[in-house]
Amino acid sequence: MRRKKAGFQIPYGIMDFRRLRNEGYYYVDKTQYLAQMEARDSFIFFVRPRRFGKSLFISMMESYYDINQKKDFKKLFGDLWIGKHPTRNANRFMTLKLDFSKVGGTGEALERAFERHIDDRLCGFADRYADLLGRDFLATFRTLHVDSKLAMTVERSRSLDIPLYLIIDEYDNFTNQMIRSTGVDEYRGITHGAGFYRNWFKKFKGDFDRIFMTGVSPVTMDDLTSGFNIAANLSLDAACNATLGFSEAEVVKMYADFKGTGKFTSGDPAAIVQSIKPWYDGYCFSEKKVGTECVFNSDMTLYHLKHLVDTGEPPKNMVDINIRTDYEKLKTIADLQRTVLHIEGSNAIPVTEKLLVGGGIQFNLVDSFPVEDIIKPVNFKSLFFYYGLLSMVGMEDGDPVFGVPNACVERQMCDYLRNAYMPPGKDWSDWEAAARRFALHGEWKPFLEMVSDNYAESVPVRGSLGGEYRLQGYHQAEFGHVKHFLARPEMELAHGFSDFFLFPDRMRFPNVPHSYIIEFKYAKAGAKKAELAKQRKEGVAQLKCYAKDKMVPVLAKGTTLHIIFVQYRGPKMVACELVAEMSY
Repeated sequence: MRRKKAGFQIPYGIMDFRRLRNEGYYYVDKTQYLAQMEARDSFIFFVRPRRFGKSLFISMMESYYDINQKKDFKKLFGDLWIGKHPTRNANRFMTLKLDFSKVGGTGEALERAFERHIDDRLCGFADRYADLLGRDFLATFRTLHVDSKLAMTVERSRSLDIPLYLIIDEYDNFTNQMIRSTGVDEYRGITHGAGFYRNWFKKFKGDFDRIFMTGVSPVTMDDLTSGFNIAANLSLDAACNATLGFSEAEVVKMYADFKGTGKFTSGDPAAIVQSIKPWYDGYCFSEKKVGTECVFNSDMTLYHLKHLVDTGEPPKNMVDINIRTDYEKLKTIADLQRTVLHIEGSNAIPVTEKLLVGGGIQFNLVDSFPVEDIIKPVNFKSLFFYYGLLSMVGMEDGDPVFGVPNACVERQMCDYLRNAYMPPGKDWSDWEAAARRFALHGEWKPFLEMVSDNYAESVPVRGSLGGEYRLQGYHQAEFGHVKHFLARPEMELAHGFSDFFLFPDRMRFPNVPHSYIIEFKYAKAGAKKAELAKQRKEGVAQLKCYAKDKMVPVLAKGTTLHIIFVQYRGPKMVACELVAEMSY
């Protein structure tokens, strides 16, 4: 495999900064954010969705602040932003990293596992800094209980005048698992009053000169501290919007740098990046950056680039199998409802339907709330944002509009909804064949009739959850699995919003010859013929208006566009007709 120059390995799955720098992996420089954070506060709280580069960022922080790595500063950071603009805190600390994803269990076993993890990390800390702490320190240290080990470490650091930096990764991992599995009571027992987790956080605040904490949501932090008085919450701060993830400019540069390596020998890097934007871009974490700064999911971008370098082609499946399992985040939210609200988890699905097909919703994003307040709709919706299932996609009347950030997240939501709608073990082989004919041969009616049959089949399972959102949510789950298309619900066309616009995913399937605009109308099971006729008239008029939008020829270029009206009365499709066809 050809390499253009040394230092060009793709850092997909690499979370160790020293290894990345020492073994020649490519690094997108995020070191400038260290200076920004230092200037803000000594105690930082920062949440981001999973698979966004938190672990690598933390590893970079360790190397930068660790007094033991001072001799390697030039090698690790010399060509990076922070190497050219070092802060006064560079290599000034003894650092202790805790990773609470390593902690699990319930009851007393959880407390033991938690303290054992801290004990193990303190012992490793003592070994790493043995030359500074002294042999006398080590001899006594190993005989002590974990509480005393921490106290002795703090006392020695102060006598040496070497400050301590605590870094906590996945601070809410085991607490989130606890809420899902056992509910609120046990969770409250460790995070309130004399609970062991709350008590340890009190010690951390008093013993460490600097603290950096990260996780996926602010729920546990609120319960631990009665609000964010322990740290500055920079999660929604405009200056930190692009701390994790990649900007478009960073992605274009990376693809340009890798062109000519491996089998990636052709194609315009900028054009390739434009083709993956609908899948991996779209994350904005600060309302002040809406419309000006979004970031790509770093994990997914590297997955695509690695496949391109290894094979010369983009991956057939744009959603990495390692991130496809992240639709469990939706199940997590449903489980939170079940354990906190004591209702069936399936009742979270209508919210998911609305988020998926609504085309944008507004709510007051909450940066702090206790677990009991998940019952409040605004907090429940806020979790979708913190878990990366929603992003700030626009502004309206001075407030952010939230929507699904990209096709990758959309596909995860479709997977979740489809699994929730249909009985387990359903055979989808006939559906797959019909979907191929729908995309490649324009056989739209048999496919839509099959989707309708599946929708009706799902009604007995969840029959109490009827209505337009359920209808649209189900069809989005089905259309989202037709791999040849990008399915856009509620797309703005000619002063209206089409229910679905399906146009080819040209990066992977450049020769798909068909596209679709589909308008749905839903009437209750007892609706009369006159009501159905009125709906049909409205729907056909809307479709004709949509077809005149200037974006239609662009999105449908090279295809025959089928404009279709579909009508349901209750769970049954009563109309499925072609309104117009046109070639572009």
